Amino acid sequence: MYVVFNILILLTKCYSHTSIKPAIVFCIYLQPVFDLLLSQYQPSLNTIDIIMKKLSFQNVINYFTLLLLLAAVAIRGGAEFKWFKSEDVKAFTIADFEEAFPQATSFKENNDRSFSFFNEEGVFLGYGLVSERFDARYSGYSGHVPIVIAMTDKRVITGVYLLANNETNEYLEYIHKQNLLQSWNQFVVGEELLTLEVDAASGATRSSTAIINTFNLTVGNYLDVAANIQTASFIRVLQSVLTGLLVLVSFLFVFGSRLKKYYFYYLTAVLLLLGIWFKQMLSVGVMHNWLVNGLPMQTNYELVLILILAIVMGLMGYRKYYCNYLCPMGALQMLVSKLSPLKKRSLNMRISQVQLRLIYLTFIWVALILGFSLPLGSMEPFVAFSFNVASKLILLFGVLIILLSVFFNRPWCQFCPTGCALDTIEPVKPRIK
Repeated sequence: MYVVFNILILLTKCYSHTSIKPAIVFCIYLQPVFDLLLSQYQPSLNTIDIIMKKLSFQNVINYFTLLLLLAAVAIRGGAEFKWFKSEDVKAFTIADFEEAFPQATSFKENNDRSFSFFNEEGVFLGYGLVSERFDARYSGYSGHVPIVIAMTDKRVITGVYLLANNETNEYLEYIHKQNLLQSWNQFVVGEELLTLEVDAASGATRSSTAIINTFNLTVGNYLDVAANIQTASFIRVLQSVLTGLLVLVSFLFVFGSRLKKYYFYYLTAVLLLLGIWFKQMLSVGVMHNWLVNGLPMQTNYELVLILILAIVMGLMGYRKYYCNYLCPMGALQMLVSKLSPLKKRSLNMRISQVQLRLIYLTFIWVALILGFSLPLGSMEPFVAFSFNVASKLILLFGVLIILLSVFFNRPWCQFCPTGCALDTIEPVKPRIK
């Protein structure tokens, strides 16, 4: 963690840009204080350990530094921390509606909160219902999926278009290919429209369900009637129950020894359920979106729970809890290794004394803090579990990991930035073996 901190300090000092955020500047000026405290009070750490129940002073610094870095990444990504201020009405520009109304050069907001769009000559082009104006916010996999519903002067829908969002591009491209957004075309906006049943796109269920619910809630609020929000189906409830059971069984493996002989079958369940069926896995892309946009407790509370458990178990001294028991990619690699008759070797990917995945994670953090846009969803192979959504490159990436797992122990784990991020959590108290 200290290596990451110093690399970030060095690179941030070299980046002379007026938009450097206060959290990073604060972090820079605190470094000498950290160094002084460590050098002057190192002998008294034993006393601190006793008072703080073995919470080391270095850990306190690590936690504080990590919070500063996370705050910097969140602010640089556009997080507004709205719990500190009253919520402002989002201001739109004509560029936001370029796809829905390509000929429009101006627009105005009407009393019913709809938008009217006009071309350069001032000719009326159509109406638009923007989900944000009707408090229609339904979370997908990584956050809200705002939309604009384009209509004629007769309130006939001509198209539904996505506004800026943080959903994984592969899932959104798949939704476009399935023509989900054309499901409401030529329908008149009225109460009967809310009775229309539109099926979610299989393979991108959460994202497509968020779009459907956002559409219904937007139209419902526009008409001032109850929206036809899709309720939790039996399959959704079953997924939640099975996820909870896997978590409970994982505790039995961590704190007991009687089930060790069933570990192979447990990993198979994690791969099939969390990986292939539920597609529930942590990634730097998901965590970055949550950091910027908030936790999707409405639709993905299971994965939020898994993240919380990973952090808590890390603080308790089980930093590999998620990687060993709940990560589908980790389960896939371990299953292939167990099935392979070859003697496995360990990949020790280091540059000097620094792990390669630490460099990878640092690169991601620095890029996000400096304002660069990274395709985080494609920088890890987890989308490969969505066979009908993933690109050929991602699928080849997944196949390569399987092949390497025949010869090496968990090869992707040597690069995984998500695992490295979880490893930065220092135990509050060393666990008793």
